[in-house]
Amino acid sequence: MNISALIAILFSSLTPLSTVLPKEADQPITKPAGDRVGFTASIDGVETDLSIISTSVMPGETVSLTTSAALTIPDGTPLKTETGWQWIAPETPGHHVLHLRKGGEMMLVNVFVLTPFRNGRDENLNGYRVGQYSDQPLRGLPQYLPPTGFINMQPGMEDIQIAPNFKLGQFICKQQPGHDPTFLLVQAHMLTKLERLLEAANDKGWEADTFYVMSGFRTPFYNAAIGNTTTSSRHLFGDAADIYIDQDGDGVMDDLNGDGKITKADAVALADLAKSIASENKKDWPAGGIGIYDSNAVHGPFVHIDARGYPARWG
Repeated sequence: MNISALIAILFSSLTPLSTVLPKEADQPITKPAGDRVGFTASIDGVETDLSIISTSVMPGETVSLTTSAALTIPDGTPLKTETGWQWIAPETPGHHVLHLRKGGEMMLVNVFVLTPFRNGRDENLNGYRVGQYSDQPLRGLPQYLPPTGFINMQPGMEDIQIAPNFKLGQFICKQQPGHDPTFLLVQAHMLTKLERLLEAANDKGWEADTFYVMSGFRTPFYNAAIGNTTTSSRHLFGDAADIYIDQDGDGVMDDLNGDGKITKADAVALADLAKSIASENKKDWPAGGIGIYDSNAVHGPFVHIDARGYPARWG
């Protein structure tokens, strides 16, 4: 037998990776049963046990998942590594779903392949005004570098569940209402903070299915248009949210402290809860800002939460 024939026999005996995943990976895919699962995954450095989480990647780049769970995807073949998995994004922007499965539980991972953005050159994307980011990142910190891409939110994508209790549409910039497509950013480490705070609020007796996100992502164009002079707001980078609890749906903060009034004291109560979580140094509460805002002529009291990477407090 010659060498070529031997090599052909050897390769014909290899089993594709997609067929040697743990047996449970072949089970039918279902929706996650709860807000958290019994295993963890680190997705591009963000560790979580949330049953639904989301991340972003530039076209052609790799999503790295550190986990002991099995990975299945509807398209393509994942690469097994010593610590988990890797998935190479396609060259075309869009939305993809990965499933991590272990012990009969499933974690759904949304992956948004971003539409490229060249700061200083692409001041709008498909007619959607973005503006320009500062070329000088605050304090030289990498988290303040201009984004290189945005999620292209096509009609219908606003209902994508990007975390157990939050949808993509909650975080869109308030500019150009009705413009299709809309471009935005939402960071995974911000979602882990919001979910942790929501859990704590419900544990405290403040019933809330989600937070009302008064302001999530903002473009530099919109941020300047509403009178903000800062070029380093975390809203510009997709890891900040101005929130309040509005379970009764009346458009303002619920009466959290039970005094029969809606005042700054209710925002203080929510912010104090966030500060108590921050003091516990949990992995799913990355350092960031907590700000308290009183009501004015156009809005009620609210709390600002961000994941800037270092503590900040105001209000």
